[in-house]
This record gives sequence, C-alpha cells and structure tokens, in this order.
Amino acid sequence: MEKAQNIRIGRGLDDLPFGATKEEVHAMLGEPEEKDEIDLGDEISEAWHYWKLGLSLNFDESDNYTLSSMEIASPEVLLFDTPLIGMPRDMVKQFMADKAAGQALDEVAGGLSYPEISLDFWFNGNDLAEIQWGKIPQ
Repeated sequence: MEKAQNIRIGRGLDDLPFGATKEEVHAMLGEPEEKDEIDLGDEISEAWHYWKLGLSLNFDESDNYTLSSMEIASPEVLLFDTPLIGMPRDMVKQFMADKAAGQALDEVAGGLSYPEISLDFWFNGNDLAEIQWGKIPQ
C-alpha cells in the first residue's frame, strides 16, 4: 500500500466500500494472489487474498457475493487515525474503550470482539496481528 489506509467501521477501507461487486474490487485491486471458497454451514463465502497488501476480502452468499467483510494485517493501516497492528492486547482494549466502541467480548481464540460494530481483533501472542471488520448488522 502506497499510503496509510483508513478502516471505516461498517463502511469499508478508504475507497473500497462494503457492497462492492467482485468486478469493482478487481478493477481497484487487480487479481488476488489466492481465492478460497468457504462453507460456513448456512452459506458459502468466497475469500480473495491479496497477500502483498496484507488484505483478505470476503464475498458472502447472503450479500449476493458483494464485499461483506475484510481482514487486514498491514501495519500501515489506521483505525481512528492510529496504527494498531503490533500493539499489545491491553493497549488495544484501552484504545477501544477510549473510543466508546462498546463492550469487548473476549474470544475463545484469544481475540477481542466488538459485535455492535462488527469489529474483531486477532492477536499473535500478546500483539495485534489482524483486524477484521464487516458491515454492521441492521
């Protein structure tokens, strides 16, 4: 990524909005390095991985295979104008509390989840490794 990208909660990543079609995403980012199809039990999701960007995109059947969620591991990405990747877990939790983002749910796999705003943080040890977010449930 040439410049810092900003996570827009419930909306997308800078100029890449949730609800974009696969064709629109392809026009913006090009061909992904890898594609997966994931059976979630009640629906199918297609994941596009742009490993060089540290970005994975999900297109869910329930959203007519439009862009429905993203995961990012790039340290250049900002949330509330702050780079969080690599930040210790307790600092991430305090940062989100300061932003009044709602109550954090501790995930079994060691993550932090903010279901009201469809935002999850995943840690490698104690350090933030990945941010996952999607459209906010209506």
